[in-house]
Amino acid sequence: MNIGFLFTSILLFAATEQQCHAQFTLTGQAGNFLVPEARVIGDKQIAFGSSFHPKPEALLLYTDRQGSHEIYNYLTLGFLPFMDITINLASIIHAPIRSGIGDRSATVRFLLKKETNTFPAILLGTYAPLGTNEFVESNFLVATKNLAFAGKRLAVTGGFGTPWVIRTPLYEDFDSFTFFKKKTNYQVGLMMAARWELTEHLLVAAEYDGNKFNAGLMARFFKEKCFAKVYTFNFKTVGFGVSYSGVVR
Repeated sequence: MNIGFLFTSILLFAATEQQCHAQFTLTGQAGNFLVPEARVIGDKQIAFGSSFHPKPEALLLYTDRQGSHEIYNYLTLGFLPFMDITINLASIIHAPIRSGIGDRSATVRFLLKKETNTFPAILLGTYAPLGTNEFVESNFLVATKNLAFAGKRLAVTGGFGTPWVIRTPLYEDFDSFTFFKKKTNYQVGLMMAARWELTEHLLVAAEYDGNKFNAGLMARFFKEKCFAKVYTFNFKTVGFGVSYSGVVR
């Protein structure tokens, strides 16, 4: 990531008075590490970030593109108060380059119900079937409730993801839609997550992504517009990421 662009972006979003929430998964969905939560970024908001994902827990399982670790870059746009879309670009470090700039995918999320004092927020997430692979495509339904624990906010999420996807190759006609079961466990099965605010700037989170347990620490700055996080996947490897959000005027 270009250092000048990164520095300029931090100053731009830090100057924004309106509070934004910049906590996203490694692929750019509102959430912790791999588990999404029932939240959209809001109308006229924009967010972007990058994540480093270690090879032992790789999501891009190509047999002919073996490399080392993975880098995920994403852009999330809020169009309406109940909807946002994430465009994700993933690359494998040191993998043989065949063509293009990386694996492209997109996810659209719809907030079906806002959180109330009694009921949690409910969100439906689905992917755009025009990506270059099915490894990080997912369909899921999650619910999130914010509670008070020891005087601090505790966000609890539960949901379910299906392994069945519909897609078409990016460069083919829309007549070629296929329905199949994807090869990875990304956002498949029962998912659970919790995030607790230790201090104003430090949070701790843990999750079960349907396959393994992940946990880590997060730091937030500039009225929640900037997040940095470090986390362990299955308590074996370590990843990290940074994200920013702001308001489009």
